[in-house]
Amino acid sequence: MTRFRSRRNKLPAPALTACLLFASLVPACRNRTAPVQPEDPHQPFDFTARRGMVVAAHPLAAKAGVTVLREGGNAVDAAVATALALNAAEPFASGIGGGGFMVIFSAREEKTVVINFREQAPAAAGPDMFRKDGKIIDDWRRNHGKAVAVPGALAGWTLALRRYGTRTLADVIAEAIRIAEEGFLVGDTFSRINKDEYEKLLLNAGEESVYLNQGFPYEPGDRFRNPELADFFRLLAEKGPEEFYRGDTAGKIVAAVREKGGEMTREDLAAYRAIETEPLRGEYRDAVLLTAPPPSCGGLHMVQLLNIFERWPVRDWGHNSAAYIHHLSEAFRFAFADRARWLGDPAYVDVPVDHLTDKAYAAQIASSILPDRIAGEYPSGDFFPPDMEQESTTHLCVIDRDGNIVALTQSINLFFGTGIVPEGTGFILNNHMRDFSPDPGSPNAPGPAKRPISNMGPLIMLRGGRPVLVLGSPGGTRIFPSLVQIILNLEEFDMSLDEAIEAPRFFSSSSRGRAQAISLENRIPENIRALLESMGHALRVYEAYDKYFGGAQGIRISSDGGVIRGGADSRRDGFGAGY
Repeated sequence: MTRFRSRRNKLPAPALTACLLFASLVPACRNRTAPVQPEDPHQPFDFTARRGMVVAAHPLAAKAGVTVLREGGNAVDAAVATALALNAAEPFASGIGGGGFMVIFSAREEKTVVINFREQAPAAAGPDMFRKDGKIIDDWRRNHGKAVAVPGALAGWTLALRRYGTRTLADVIAEAIRIAEEGFLVGDTFSRINKDEYEKLLLNAGEESVYLNQGFPYEPGDRFRNPELADFFRLLAEKGPEEFYRGDTAGKIVAAVREKGGEMTREDLAAYRAIETEPLRGEYRDAVLLTAPPPSCGGLHMVQLLNIFERWPVRDWGHNSAAYIHHLSEAFRFAFADRARWLGDPAYVDVPVDHLTDKAYAAQIASSILPDRIAGEYPSGDFFPPDMEQESTTHLCVIDRDGNIVALTQSINLFFGTGIVPEGTGFILNNHMRDFSPDPGSPNAPGPAKRPISNMGPLIMLRGGRPVLVLGSPGGTRIFPSLVQIILNLEEFDMSLDEAIEAPRFFSSSSRGRAQAISLENRIPENIRALLESMGHALRVYEAYDKYFGGAQGIRISSDGGVIRGGADSRRDGFGAGY
């Protein structure tokens, strides 16, 4: 169907224009000494502040968070407000119908914790649930009721507020209600993704859905409103999370899932719990990395890869030289082999975290990487390969006046999730059951109440016991390769934060023990590409700043606790707001 492609002609409203307008309306969102943001959205530009900052994938969400900070809320309060606002302003990437991970640093206690609000499988899930007559039915993993895992976002947000926040859910949901009620002008990112996912939304949400504009995708410049979501958030503010997990809304979620062929029950929703856990710890030279542990594999492989890179003369090779891209791509492939072989929900399988993050094991991998050609084979379990093409997910960072910090990554998985919207709620249900392997022999095979592995890697970096960096990214399987490149840009190549985020990125992986092509942005020169091909690499070249490579958000804190600098990725609609 092509009817949406030329429904009407309207002048676009680029995201940059919205950001500049927002900055003019809310001067507190920038330090007064900050330079004017350049007209080229890809030109590196650090947002600056001295007291507090929020960096998120949409300017309205960043505003929601910094409003809470200015009114006296702490970093956790602002993070939850931002997460809720993203549900309204960036609904294709995350929301209450999904889940994620939150890393929280308490300045007073000098303590870091992780809130795991990853979705979990319904009790009816089993290792063969995506097979029929011995064949994998991929649609069941994408657009079907079977694809919906029990959402964890609300449980995670409220657990964080209760233990580490100073505000109630009713306090921090106000801006999200306003955004959903009043709406906003759609930008290029929303419109492009809406068109890409049109068939799914038409199938599962229907022509009357708010996620289609009178049955058509939204064009840049259209106004998007979600009054049903605003009403649902008001109900949530009144009744709390019990409404979602045990009340009438739980019944609506179950009905929507079962109507589309799934087997979720009210008991599945009532049984869900967010989990507080210790962070995974790693080291890179003199820095300490604190990130989410399994079932997140993003943090684990980030630590594993940095252990490998620490052994190499990365700076001498030069940024994005052929030697640099070759060695990092080979290391990525070994990490993906380990991902397939070992990673699953640690409540059900033994994940050898200590071994995989051990520096001696990193040395073993480094010694297996040849300096001038690909290895060709990578030790892996013969499991179903992960999806390397998906975009998705969102990330936000917050720091408050007292130095409390949150790094939060959340998702509904593929853009617009399953496209299933429970009646009268306005929110989209995830398709995170797709993150399980359909191979029954995989440690990541689905099963009752299991949480699928995730590539998310929200990160706080410390030096000398003091936080210096907050970082994270969307991007599916590209998350941890992107994050390690940004860290190397900062630590080895002395880039500013946004310069490190905007720099050209690349990605590679292995599948069933074999090398996959290097995907890279076309800003990497042709002579470098030719050298990589001479080493045996196949290449896939993408447009500059392609959203395939994620949309990282970060905050960098000066060593004396003074200036706070935020970086927001122009591959999405990232924006920093501070005061």
